[in-house]
Amino acid sequence: MKKDGFLFAALAALVSMGTAHAQDNPPAEGGGTEAAAPSSESSGASEAAPAADEVSDDTATKAEKELEGDLAEIWGQQREIEVVQKRLFEKDGRLEFTLFGSTIPNDDFIVYYPLGGRIGYHISESFDVEASFAYALNQDTGLTEFLKTDPAIGLKEADIEEIIQFYYHVDLLWSPIYGKISLLGAKLTHFDTYIGLGAGLVHKTERTPGDNFQQNEVRKPAANIAAGFRWFLTDSFNVRTEYRHMFFEKARGGVSKPVELSLGVGFLL
Repeated sequence: MKKDGFLFAALAALVSMGTAHAQDNPPAEGGGTEAAAPSSESSGASEAAPAADEVSDDTATKAEKELEGDLAEIWGQQREIEVVQKRLFEKDGRLEFTLFGSTIPNDDFIVYYPLGGRIGYHISESFDVEASFAYALNQDTGLTEFLKTDPAIGLKEADIEEIIQFYYHVDLLWSPIYGKISLLGAKLTHFDTYIGLGAGLVHKTERTPGDNFQQNEVRKPAANIAAGFRWFLTDSFNVRTEYRHMFFEKARGGVSKPVELSLGVGFLL
């Protein structure tokens, strides 16, 4: 009886030890499995993240390239625009007729008052070719009047070396500036500026020692430079103010340099 009780107690102790061992092992195994799983998921996530970044970078690069292409096309079109703002009054391909009066004040003995006309063709908004003609009225200066009336000097008309009769020339004009200005804050006026270079002939009378100081009519080649303004009143009418400097040979050598200041009215067809 005692022997049976001892065996039963030993069997119960073995069973309790096995149960305790079984309860200790599963958490360790389960814990190990659960700890490994997050590690593999983290590894997968870290591997997936660079892939996602690479896709994002590739997409951004393609978009940037498309944007750069669009901007290049837009800016390319902007560079092709020659005029920022359209001219209110256009000249390209049009004829221009001008009537003008002027004065040549820089001769010591004679003041000239040329009257004439010009006709020009505008090759473009910036360039035109113009032919002009003027007949020069003249008047004695105060110095000439004094010398003629002084008995001690007795200046005569024949003593004046040269007198301009008329002249004509052809010029190439360049208009680099077009703009507008407010006059007295009341009216906005459009204008352009121009400079020019030309050549032609001057008809004049001159006195030379070889002809016993007789007055002779001669023609001399002449060059000129010009600068002026066109003040547009309407699409067809404008007012021109101009400075012109001519150069031609003097009667006794040297260069004559008359300066012409003119005011004209232009008509564009």
